[in-house]
Amino acid sequence: MSKICSPYIKLLSGKGIEWNYTLTAELLSEAKKEDKLIFLHIGYMSNVKVREGSVKLFSDNEVASLLNDNFICIVEDKDDNPESFLVALDMLLLNNDYSYGPMNLFIMPDRRPILCSSETDPKKFLITTNTILNAKLNKRELLDKLADELSHRTKSSGIITDIAEEPKDELTTLHNYVKNWHKTIFKSDFIKNFKPYTPNPGSLYTIVEYLKHFPDKELEHSIISLLEDLQFSPLFDPIDGGFFRQAEDYTCREPLYEKTLEDNSQYMILYSAAWNLFRRESFRETVLHIYNFVNRELLSPSGGYYSNTTISDNANLSVYFSCSLKELEHLFPSRYQEISVALGLDTRENESSKQSPVRNSDTYHIITRDELESLRARRKEHRGYLKDTRIITSYNSQLIKALTISSKYLENEDLLEDAISLFDYIINNNINSKGRLLRYTCCATGCRFGFLSDYAAFIDSSAELYKNTQKREFKEIAIKYLDFVIDNFYKPENGMFSKSEKSADLPVVPFKRESNIDLIKPSANSVIAGVMIELFKLTGEKRYLQIAGQQIGNILPSIGYSGPLLSNWAHKLMEYGLISK
Repeated sequence: MSKICSPYIKLLSGKGIEWNYTLTAELLSEAKKEDKLIFLHIGYMSNVKVREGSVKLFSDNEVASLLNDNFICIVEDKDDNPESFLVALDMLLLNNDYSYGPMNLFIMPDRRPILCSSETDPKKFLITTNTILNAKLNKRELLDKLADELSHRTKSSGIITDIAEEPKDELTTLHNYVKNWHKTIFKSDFIKNFKPYTPNPGSLYTIVEYLKHFPDKELEHSIISLLEDLQFSPLFDPIDGGFFRQAEDYTCREPLYEKTLEDNSQYMILYSAAWNLFRRESFRETVLHIYNFVNRELLSPSGGYYSNTTISDNANLSVYFSCSLKELEHLFPSRYQEISVALGLDTRENESSKQSPVRNSDTYHIITRDELESLRARRKEHRGYLKDTRIITSYNSQLIKALTISSKYLENEDLLEDAISLFDYIINNNINSKGRLLRYTCCATGCRFGFLSDYAAFIDSSAELYKNTQKREFKEIAIKYLDFVIDNFYKPENGMFSKSEKSADLPVVPFKRESNIDLIKPSANSVIAGVMIELFKLTGEKRYLQIAGQQIGNILPSIGYSGPLLSNWAHKLMEYGLISK
């Protein structure tokens, strides 16, 4: 455990399960020799629902005994090994499970998967597990058939299997996509079906960028309304700043109290672009409040940024994120009524009732900076608060891009200086002596090499810095690492990029993956396609545009009715189409 940085794995250790942290050759040999099934659990810390469900499941004595006696148990954090997570996510999607985890995989001794489930209820989990064990004992042929079927389906999903033709009629496809996106989001029950609800700021950014080139009054009204609803909902924290990652449902009335660097970087890009296009002052304020939150809560003493913060208690017990009229009266005897209004509290409620503070259009005009500091100090007295102190390359690179774009649109040089300082941190800390990107740095020595998402975001940030500063070193770094990615991740057989280097070991379930779906966040392949287009603009190197065209051509047939699931691809389709035009 001394070299384990994942707070999620540390949380599950000692709960009764005899966890292993990787599938070694020795463990695989033991599984085959003793005909033991493999159980793989993949989760992550920032999602409160995932964490609470997993702790409840693995703290159950009957569950622990059953797993320890019959399985080789492995636990992974999705941020340690995102390729395993992608494989498992594809398996969940095959069953129309859009929960985003946690993943519980039952695997044959030869590594063929039998079942992937997000179930964390101990009773239901025990029924499933015992059914699998009974099949292993009495119906082995059926179990083999299940493993063959899931292996076949997994092999043919999550990757592009054919090379498509060069994209044609790109802008026509784009216009149809936006029309259908608008219908899906605003004129259907699409988002009402997602519980918990996780907004996709990258998808909204695509629409803002679309409106920059193709004005549409109805679409503009819808997107402005949605952006205002989000920033004036409980999903935005008016005291500490920043967006919570999720809410119980699409109304956002009950946030789940985790914040991630990745999401808030995407929100910075979104609201700075919206400010630039629509000139709503509240959008500019939102960017700055996110920026202040990130620097106040996530900046490490070494200079990099932590990946997320989350509550340590059950969400129902997170009273330190709410307050009562009585508490405000105690803190601000002469101003509590005005502050109550500024925090969106209902003054007709019982004075002792807890209420979630909600930002409104007057919040930061009424409440002073000193009063906000007093509210933050009160929170720190009560909060059960955790931070994931891994400094993950892709998330920090996304912040670099967010700071650079925000600096340009808000005309704020401080943000650009922070972006350059953070870029220097990545160069000096998250790259090894041979120039290879690391996935993250933390308290432990040694770390696995970066994945495609790390390289894609890093190159993207370097190109963005060059566009803003015109300093040649940023352009040279972007070209150097893009060429490395082409040499080590590119798959000529289908024109896409692997999630990990072609020479990297396979995950526990032996299928390599591509990051192609923009589920909640931009996929690594779509980011790389955008990087290719940008570097073509900067260098005139035609092979970059050819590779991007192949990637987009592969995705093009699926874009039309994909809604948020391919939103970043739609953005790259627009960039590619504008060049072609």
